[in-house]
Amino acid sequence: MRDPVNPLEEAMSDVDHVAVFKRDPSAAGDANSDALRLAWSEEAWRKLLIQTEPRRFRAGDVVIQRGDRDRALYFVVAGSLEVGVYRVGAEGTAPIARIGVGSVIGEQSFFDGQPRSTNVWAVSDGELLRLTPEVFDAFGAAEPALARDLLLALGRVLSVRLRNTTFRTRSKS
Repeated sequence: MRDPVNPLEEAMSDVDHVAVFKRDPSAAGDANSDALRLAWSEEAWRKLLIQTEPRRFRAGDVVIQRGDRDRALYFVVAGSLEVGVYRVGAEGTAPIARIGVGSVIGEQSFFDGQPRSTNVWAVSDGELLRLTPEVFDAFGAAEPALARDLLLALGRVLSVRLRNTTFRTRSKS
């Protein structure tokens, strides 16, 4: 008799992590998309993603908690997440962005070492790949050109998110 299988784990085991990110960056769509855009080979993606630790989540889970000191960067390989901010003078959080497959979360703390600035919660079941700064440092020592490419791609993600936030703020004024 077969052991019961966690349906989330079974579904996630079919996800090809490299295929999620390996695509033609020029075909990534909208310039305002916060998807990672790296014209890497399958081998290059494997070199990075083999360094990561998979983390599965369920709809409703808080995957990043505001104030946490974790500096890891998370690659979204399955599922959908929302980013929220605390509303001044009100209880709870308000969603400000949706993050999908092919993007990252946690990049701000990854870069600046400060506590998490907001909550991120799961809208659907999914999976993240966790990369710590220490593992990134080792990756960078072994693969400096790939590490540079990744940092520039993360910088583009931060820039897109800042521009989108600025646009939303201006449009509400």
